[in-house]
Amino acid sequence: MNKLFSLALIAAICACAQAPETAQQAATATAQVARTVNEVAINSGTPIAIADISIDGMTCEMGCGGTIKSALTQLSGVSGAAIKFNEGDTPDHAVVTYDATQVTDADMVKTIQSLNDGQYKVLAIDITKQVVKETAGDAPKAAETQKGQVNAAALPEIVLPSLLDLLSHLLRL
Repeated sequence: MNKLFSLALIAAICACAQAPETAQQAATATAQVARTVNEVAINSGTPIAIADISIDGMTCEMGCGGTIKSALTQLSGVSGAAIKFNEGDTPDHAVVTYDATQVTDADMVKTIQSLNDGQYKVLAIDITKQVVKETAGDAPKAAETQKGQVNAAALPEIVLPSLLDLLSHLLRL
């Protein structure tokens, strides 16, 4: 029984180690990350940002997920992180709540991809940023428009949810 436990422990430790990545490979990988940004208007409060980061290379939720979560929460401006570990071929996710004035999504990508000698690869990042909506008294007066033209500033703001949010909501049903 002890031999089986020892073998399982060694396998778990070895699963989190791969060949190191060079600095040039890390910079290229960061530039190749698919990035989408959605803005959500809020009426009051302090705006926050949420990043849903797709990650390849995680082999376990406890070890790999814990390492990524710990590294992300140590960044200045990050207020929380959660790991969504998926069995199989679908990518795993880190969902990070942060202050966009203190930390960038590029900082988070670099942090993740530098862990365990470059074992983890960020595939995509979907960012939802809250933006404080101006009230009618705060908004500057719009420039006059000629007859027949539409003033784009006068159009109502339409906020669409991200495709990833819709899919995750449908999967929960």
